[in-house]
Amino acid sequence: MKKVLSIVAALLLCVGTQAQIVSSRSSIVRTEKEPSSTLWFLRAGLNVMNVSGDGAEGLDSNIGYNATVGYQKPLGSSGGYWGMEFGLGSRGFKEDDTKCIAHNIQYSPFTFGWKFEVADNIKIDPHAGVYASYDYTSKMKGDGESISWGDFADYLDVDYNHYDVGMNIGVGVWYSRFNLDLTYQRGFIDTFSDLGSNKTSNFMIRLGVAF
Repeated sequence: MKKVLSIVAALLLCVGTQAQIVSSRSSIVRTEKEPSSTLWFLRAGLNVMNVSGDGAEGLDSNIGYNATVGYQKPLGSSGGYWGMEFGLGSRGFKEDDTKCIAHNIQYSPFTFGWKFEVADNIKIDPHAGVYASYDYTSKMKGDGESISWGDFADYLDVDYNHYDVGMNIGVGVWYSRFNLDLTYQRGFIDTFSDLGSNKTSNFMIRLGVAF
């Protein structure tokens, strides 16, 4: 009888130990975090700047820049996504020998896009979204003289709008984690009031990398 009880006790101890090991392994598996599906990226490049509208006739393009950091979150498994961006940019134009540029902070609260694969590790990325910007400094330089856009507006007795909101629409190409992006940026607010329509019109050519 004692032998039987000893065998039963040994079996119960063995089963309990195995259950504890299995429970511990399950706990470890449950506490492991799944990798994030959010894609973060840096993007920077040239900005071909101009303004458009009936108040911008005769103006030429000027060269500026745009640099942003942002992220993209997938919408399901179809390739769609939404994202946000924040960075520094410029807007401006050129008239004869006078080059005009304003430097600004830009924020894109949302962008929607869709990536579809066309070859191994190559995806096309059409996208559209909105942006808001604020000019923190500006300059008009020509013939050895330089003034701010605000001084120019005061001279003409008009208002200079430091802020702008508008839309971004473009297409990109992703190769693995590297990106070439072409985006057109159109503002909805006149840069200078009471001078006819003169809204931001930028074409950005940027390179990016995901991390």
